[in-house]
Parts: sequence; C-alpha cells; structure tokens
Amino acid sequence: MSIIIGWLLLSAIVSVAASSRGRNGALWFVIAVVTSPLIAILFVFALPNLKHEELLSRLASRENERPLKIVGGHSSRVTMDRSPKPFEPDGVLGGVPYRVVPDGSIHAIMQGATVKFGSFEQFTKAVES
Repeated sequence: MSIIIGWLLLSAIVSVAASSRGRNGALWFVIAVVTSPLIAILFVFALPNLKHEELLSRLASRENERPLKIVGGHSSRVTMDRSPKPFEPDGVLGGVPYRVVPDGSIHAIMQGATVKFGSFEQFTKAVES
C-alpha cells in the first residue's frame, strides 16, 4: 500500500512540474502513473519549457511593434545574432573582437553572441562600461 501511495505522490510531483513548464498536468500525471514517475519527470525536463518560449515570443513581437529611433542615420537599437556562422574580426578593442560592416555598423562578439551596434561610438561606450 505504501508503494502505491509513493507512486501516486511522485506522479503528482511530475504533474506539478509539467504544469509549471506549460504542459498539461493531468496528462503527465496519467503518463507518470502508467509508465514511471522517474521516466516521466525526465521527459518533462527534456522537453522545451513552453511558458519560457511563449514569453520570448511575446517579447519579440512587442519589440517589433516599437518604432526604431534613428540617430545620425543609424539605428540606435543593439541587436544580437546567435547564429553559428564564423566570425572574422577586423580588429580588437578592449579585448572585444569586432568587424565593420559595409553599412557602417559594427558587429562584435560579446558574451558569446554577435552584437550589432549602429555606430562605432555605441560600440566604444559598450566596451568601456
């Protein structure tokens, strides 16, 4: 009897974990009861967090709605590119490799991502801070 109660308690924990990650808690409770709570919890954590992805998509759509503020002919927005293409720098400033793009913007590798600056002044301010 204690094994069944423990099984159901662990299945309830799987259900709560699934619900907190944007999944159907009742469905994951049934999956955990039928298979194993250990296997089910591993699957719950292996699947993407739907709440996190929904938040990111809402922020991205809100970001696209805002008009760009243009200063000196260049966008004042800093964008990040996390695509896995090779980066060939033109130089290094303060330990940060950068590349000058034909449109006058600066692409730099900062904290593992390619960051695009509208001007060299924005880039130097970011490196100095």
